[in-house]
Amino acid sequence: MNSEWNTFAAVCKEEFHLCTFQSELLQQCAGLEDVAWAVFYHARENALLWLSKNVPALEGKKPIVLIAEGRADAVRGCLWRMP
Repeated sequence: MNSEWNTFAAVCKEEFHLCTFQSELLQQCAGLEDVAWAVFYHARENALLWLSKNVPALEGKKPIVLIAEGRADAVRGCLWRMP
């Protein structure tokens, strides 16, 4: 995305070592580490569940589907806007 996203992703990465399901999460995020870090940062133990849910901020679409379609930037934008 941009340098601001990269700064945010770096903050998220600092806590990724707490994730006990890193391999599965990275796989579900199509190997996009920055996305996996941010998903875990926001959803913690519910990260895999969040990827499979219809998210209103993504026009009701599932993040995992958007990632598979090559639309990871939409998911990044959603994660970046989350409090």
